[in-house]
This record gives sequence, structure tokens and C-alpha cells, in this order.
Amino acid sequence: MRLKDIAPENRPLERLSRDGEKSLSNSELLAIILKTGTKEYNVLDISNQILSRYTFQDLENISINQLLKIKGIGIVKASQIKAIIELYKRISIKNIKTSEKIYSPKTAYEILRHDIENKEQEHLITLFLKGNEVISKKIITIGTDNQTLVSEKEILKEALKENAQAIIIAHNHPSGECYPSREDKIATTKIKEACKLLEITFLDHLIITNQKYFSFKENNLI
Repeated sequence: MRLKDIAPENRPLERLSRDGEKSLSNSELLAIILKTGTKEYNVLDISNQILSRYTFQDLENISINQLLKIKGIGIVKASQIKAIIELYKRISIKNIKTSEKIYSPKTAYEILRHDIENKEQEHLITLFLKGNEVISKKIITIGTDNQTLVSEKEILKEALKENAQAIIIAHNHPSGECYPSREDKIATTKIKEACKLLEITFLDHLIITNQKYFSFKENNLI
């Protein structure tokens, strides 16, 4: 069935305008992002194909080349999907404000784990605090499958912007190895020294893997 064969009032864009975005299914929302179909498949068919094959968590990690294997998906639509997933991640991380308090490395781990565990690339994320209360968190950098580009300058710039008194940083190891590398230790030392210059307390550095974590503080490395 072609999209134009669907009654106008039942098409995704018209339904969103009339009833609001919350009334739409996941496939209808994706159809609006993709805009158009092909001669063989309307845009709703393509959306349903994608979501029958992949969850939203899958879409975060699969490549553009994998998306291109789906009938009706070309380079433009594959790029649109990856762009909207990345935009969602950045918005959801940057705008999170929470009044949760940090009482231990385990508390920090529970706050951060869902943001970076099970990722195929290394992500560096920072918690910004006043006292022991979390005021925000942000992904600072995304690296390769085995390397995070740690930037103490970027971390401290965000800390000053947030007027934070203390920070906790964390990154994941996609390999599953939950111990610091030599590079992790060097980066931790540099961040600690930079924090001292600005009178910001560097509370901890966590390495997070699937259902596990390593705390520099607990292991007396800070």
C-alpha cells in the first residue's frame, strides 16, 4: 500500500499535527524522520522493517552499512537514522539534572552505568557535583573501540560552566576488561593535577564494564 492510499487523517504527519507526538507509535515517529518511501515500499513499511529487525538500543550500535542492507534504506536514510539516535543521546545526557547524592563509588556507578555500559566505543562521562549532590552529567568524548580521548581541558571547562565543586569521571571498556590501563592511570593523574589548580575536588574515576566497575578511589589510586 502506498502512503497516499492511507486516509489523510491516519497518516503519521497529520496525526502528529492533530493529536501530538505522544499519540504516535515508534514506527510512525521514525516514518516522519525518514519522510519518504520508495516505489516498492512506503515509508511506514520501511520503518516497520527497521524496528522488526532492530531495537532502538541496537540502532545506537549498528553501522550505516548494516542499515543499508534493509530494503528501502539508502545512504541518506541510514544517515538520518544514525543522526537522530546520536542527537537523542547528546540531548538526554546533557540535559539530565538530578538531585541524587553520591555516598560511595557504588552510588556513582549506579547513576552512570546505563549511560555507558554495553557501548561498542569508549565513552568518557563526567558527573558534576556541589557537595555530594549531583547537579548534572555529560558525555565529554567518544573514542574508538579501545581508546577514549581524555581531555582534562574539556572536563574542567564544563565543570566551571556548571559551577561544580567536585567531579567524578567514568569511562567504559568495550573489551570487558575492568582494570585501568597505563594510559588510564596517566590520564587520571593529569586530571587530578588540573583539578587542584582550579580548587575542584576530583572524587573518583570509574571504569565500567557489563555489570562491573573499578574505582580508582576504592583501590587507593587517587
